[in-house]
Amino acid sequence: MATGENTGMDLEAILLLTGEMDHMKELLHHYARDKSGISPQEMLECVIHPLLDELEDYLKSEVSAPQDAEYLKAVVHRWIDARLNG
Repeated sequence: MATGENTGMDLEAILLLTGEMDHMKELLHHYARDKSGISPQEMLECVIHPLLDELEDYLKSEVSAPQDAEYLKAVVHRWIDARLNG
């Protein structure tokens, strides 16, 4: 499988498999904290979708072949932590 090629798992499945769903929720809350008062649609367009798209792009660039859950967890966890702390 070439670098950047889709491994066949969707982002939700990866977050569930790795146990990183709650960590992702923490990141979404972190980014949404200063967006009070915007509509749910705006929250989707301005916060949720951009972050999920960014993570998906990152995974496509970092994971070039099917990997075990521990490896995926490390990659996802590192990306989320970088955004929470950056």
